[in-house]
Amino acid sequence: MKEITANRHAGLFVLLLTGMLGGCASISSFSCDMHESQTRGVKPVTTYTLTTPQGSAAPRTLPAGSVAQAPVYKITFKPGFTKPCTTLTLHKDVIIERSDEAGVILTEIREFYAENGTLITTATQDISNQVKRSGAYVATTQLPIPKSAPPGKYKIVSKLMYERHGNRRAPMPISRAEGNFYIIPLE
Repeated sequence: MKEITANRHAGLFVLLLTGMLGGCASISSFSCDMHESQTRGVKPVTTYTLTTPQGSAAPRTLPAGSVAQAPVYKITFKPGFTKPCTTLTLHKDVIIERSDEAGVILTEIREFYAENGTLITTATQDISNQVKRSGAYVATTQLPIPKSAPPGKYKIVSKLMYERHGNRRAPMPISRAEGNFYIIPLE
């Protein structure tokens, strides 16, 4: 009789374990589907915040009519390795030197490349209202990684462009930064 009870308990344990593992897969799939539905159609936006670096002089304000400059422009990824159905955070450190003119337009162009060099997507954002004066800035961009993203190495190229409102000249590049991150398999 004890043997039958032990077999039933072992069978029940195996059944419970199988159900739990199947449930985890369902939860993972549900979580991934939720991520997809929440990020579908949402354009990643970069948010710039003025900072004051410890022990460094404030960036200079350029005279009116001067072209803006970005002597420092660095990007990093948190995390550097990620999976589909997650959100990658792109961090930027930049020092902008510019005039206080209202007609200056600063634009950020973000290009997303696959490992083989294929351009996947491009995003353009006017950052003029966020970067109104010379200074050191930190910026973040939340990049959702879709369920369909294949594993591999990816590259982001970020460019800062300058132009004057009403000027018919093409925007001028003032700085460029690039970095790599990796997408690892979901399982």
